[in-house]
Amino acid sequence: MHLMITALTTAALALLLVFLSVTTIRMRIKYEASFGDAGQHGLTSAIRAHGNLTEYAPIGIILIGLLENYGAPHLALGIVAAVFVICRALNAIGLFNPPGPPTATRSIGIVGTLLVLLGMALWLLVLVHSPLPG
Repeated sequence: MHLMITALTTAALALLLVFLSVTTIRMRIKYEASFGDAGQHGLTSAIRAHGNLTEYAPIGIILIGLLENYGAPHLALGIVAAVFVICRALNAIGLFNPPGPPTATRSIGIVGTLLVLLGMALWLLVLVHSPLPG
């Protein structure tokens, strides 16, 4: 079985992770901070954007893979997966802002991520407890 939606989602998130990793590395070099944030807000933002993606992406990929494996409709799952990637990107963008309250971009990113994860978890529970056709 080919998990095309899972593969495409994973590739998109991996590209985002590489971009955020390179951004963090460049800032570490700029501020000569091999560990920590050297008191630099920009570096703190880069570290958190990278870390935040690594916190949420794995469970999202796992849920997408399980949904695809359990026969979730490809179009609906593809849309949900795309929304998940977009929300993760919005959250990362929103973290690169001056100190202060969260921006709309970050808020949409995290609320969207949590809603998508909740929706996928519930969807998976329904699929797991449904009788298989055949």
